[in-house]
Amino acid sequence: MSAIRDAFTLRNKVVEIDGISFTVRRPSVMDFLESMEVAKTKPEHLQAFLVYSLLVDDGKPVFGSVDEVLNSDVRLVQAIARECEKLYEEGRD
Repeated sequence: MSAIRDAFTLRNKVVEIDGISFTVRRPSVMDFLESMEVAKTKPEHLQAFLVYSLLVDDGKPVFGSVDEVLNSDVRLVQAIARECEKLYEEGRD
């Protein structure tokens, strides 16, 4: 299946960081709108919000709140957030 079809069907994506596999769900339009609101009102929480809203395990969110993410390993949160950001750019090239 093509990457563009995966993007439009919101198919989850597995990414690997330091030998650890993580599953992130592709963002919907609603996710995009919510992230824009977070970027506007609490830009310092945007990376944590992306991880909170898009990181999944067995189809379920890994974190219960943005605060849980904020209390997690900063390096992993930043790396996963960068992968989440790439999903918002899919299909633009």
